[in-house]
Amino acid sequence: MRKSLTLRMFPPEMKTLQRLEIARDAGFEGVEVNLEPWEEYSLASGDDELAALRRAIEACGLCVSTVYNREQWHYPMSSRDPAVRAHCRDIIAGLARAATLLGADAVLVMPGAVDNRILAPQPEIVPYDVAYRNALEVLRELAHTVCEKYRVHLAAENCPSKFLISPLEFARFLDEIGSPWVGACFDTGNALWYGFPEHWIPVLGSRIKRVHLKDNRVVIHGAVTATPLLAGDVDWPAVRESLAATGYDGWLTAEVFPHYSFHPERLIFDTSAAMDAIFASSRFVGAHPRGRPGGQAQGHAPTTP
Repeated sequence: MRKSLTLRMFPPEMKTLQRLEIARDAGFEGVEVNLEPWEEYSLASGDDELAALRRAIEACGLCVSTVYNREQWHYPMSSRDPAVRAHCRDIIAGLARAATLLGADAVLVMPGAVDNRILAPQPEIVPYDVAYRNALEVLRELAHTVCEKYRVHLAAENCPSKFLISPLEFARFLDEIGSPWVGACFDTGNALWYGFPEHWIPVLGSRIKRVHLKDNRVVIHGAVTATPLLAGDVDWPAVRESLAATGYDGWLTAEVFPHYSFHPERLIFDTSAAMDAIFASSRFVGAHPRGRPGGQAQGHAPTTP
């Protein structure tokens, strides 16, 4: 397994080259590139710009693990509006094009939502059966068009969107798409919204194409808040053992928020050290057993899928 991190873990004002240098110095091998309208590089970036970004990444001894764009929350493939679904297809096609230019073979996909209020400026609540049918149709189409054209995988993430909320349903959904090009990006922290990550991993099994490492703490009334790795309620020894049992040997991408207000580079080094600790040993000293309340987290922003 190889260590990666999302470039969103850095302050938004930090230049991409500085982020890459810090990631390299902290011991990461890859980066997840977020092509957002407000970032230095976006889906509007031309071929030459993306080729230059790839050269900069490789000059730092890194490579691109995945590409992503959070506008998928604004334009979910599950929407009742055909124009919104078409826009989502365009976003994913743009990400697939960018992935090939950046040397990546996977695009991170948000597979629709029943409730997209976490990140959408104009929320839409979609009936569950409608969301399921629409998302299935869009991903089947993309598998036969975008994936085959660009030779990239779509890794659908388990998101806190009140949709695909069990591992059995998520696995069935992927199987119904019926394409080797479409699999899962399994997010450990997001799994805590509806269950436990160690229960998801064996069910998804070989469908897992990417893994996001995120920690969350479940607090009062089931609310979930973000924490650094090892500070939340994810049972990391169980996660490690479950991944080993599936034979997963791909990218592990840290997605830890919020960034530190001061000395933000420390979050990157701390996360790298936590990942080393998690995957160097299956046991922790002083880890609390499953079911013991973690207590209320203080000073943490809501998780941002």
